[in-house]
Amino acid sequence: MPKTLPDGATADLESGAPPVAPTGSGAATCAFITYGCRLNQYDTQAIREEVLNLGYEEIEGDRNLDLIVVNSCTVTQHSGDKVEGKVRSLAKGNPGATILVTGCLTESDRTRLALIPGVEHLVGNEEKDLIPAIVEGHARAGARKVRRHDRSIFDLGVSTFSGHTRAFIKVQDGCDSFCSYCIIPYLRGASRSRSPADVVAEATRLANAGHREVVLTGIHLREYGGDLDLTDGLVTLLTDLRAIEGIDRVRLSSIGERAFTVPFLELFANDPGLCPAFHIPLQSGSDTVLERMGRDYTQAEYLDTLERVRAALPRATITTDLMIGFPGETEAEFVESLEVCGRSRFLHTHIFPYSVRPRTKAARLPDHVPVEVKTGRVRQARKLAETLAASERNRRVGDRVSVLIEKRGGGEVSGLSREGLRVFIGTDGASRPIERGSEVEAVLVASRENGLEGRIDG
Repeated sequence: MPKTLPDGATADLESGAPPVAPTGSGAATCAFITYGCRLNQYDTQAIREEVLNLGYEEIEGDRNLDLIVVNSCTVTQHSGDKVEGKVRSLAKGNPGATILVTGCLTESDRTRLALIPGVEHLVGNEEKDLIPAIVEGHARAGARKVRRHDRSIFDLGVSTFSGHTRAFIKVQDGCDSFCSYCIIPYLRGASRSRSPADVVAEATRLANAGHREVVLTGIHLREYGGDLDLTDGLVTLLTDLRAIEGIDRVRLSSIGERAFTVPFLELFANDPGLCPAFHIPLQSGSDTVLERMGRDYTQAEYLDTLERVRAALPRATITTDLMIGFPGETEAEFVESLEVCGRSRFLHTHIFPYSVRPRTKAARLPDHVPVEVKTGRVRQARKLAETLAASERNRRVGDRVSVLIEKRGGGEVSGLSREGLRVFIGTDGASRPIERGSEVEAVLVASRENGLEGRIDG
């Protein structure tokens, strides 16, 4: 019989595949592989908890597995090909395993993956909450009537975050922007916000599990609360989270430039527990390219946002995304992007070449940039990005920062400062052990290729 689901959707709970059976003795074994964004990392953790609660045993390595869950990313052609290659490798190494692929999947991805032996389930983003029932054989993928505003995407939750000092919380999903190059609105549906009460409850569970920092994730974080008729929804949510005992630091994942309102900046300026590290996608520094992309800001508006952020939060760091070789991009437009990057003091720039995605407006635009031209421009942009990053790191030498320790090894510990700086601290001669998960004060004494060196006084 059908199960009643949010927004009137239904899923067939009596026509699933047989449940996964162990190929060896003991409990059935499983593994989880994640590609793409922090939102996918969150979803994988939520799926992991549900599957382990069914009695499965998670093991390391990619052999002797009964169940493999792959959370896919297909934002570019390269990422989609990478997922397919991994699934083929897993299928070859585990001929008796059941493989379930979920996440962002284009029709082309589905067609290719369905031909791989062992791939028994292709589960869309809107069906991730059904995965436990699918694994047990009580439901089948594709049975749910897909609706862009379906709120079942928030039915999964987490109580801890395996292997991480920082914990991610999904507070928003979907997108209404329909940038001309992007397929995400087609694969994740409309922008939807998770209720503040659910977010606070999950953050409380994570604090009780020992996580001192939470990272808010979403496809379009600046839209948080709009569909819930909340005024300054993100500001209100951040305030509520900082009231939770044990949550010492709150960080944001990627966020659009229009999020930086006066109340938003004032909140960060007055609360050191809100981490002043912002990933603000640029994509292009050329107004003509931004217009063809369907972005909702200009070069001047973007640069003005960065000026306001740095005026209100002098210690803030800013990272970005830059797309190279968008259809019709001229040499002059490319140079404009480099000039904007040069003015923006980015700590890190994620640079990637444009790739055609089916069903998008950009795929139908004329004058696609030749591969060899894109390759040369990517190389040039990365060289500039490395120079800018080194300059920004050097600018921080002498600063005192608070570092949440995440890793140990090689005679040092490392972690992330509230400003988003990767800091390495030597442990030789330390007066006390520096434990993973602790927060320590350090003075930045030198820059190095992948971060900064810190010293603990006393």
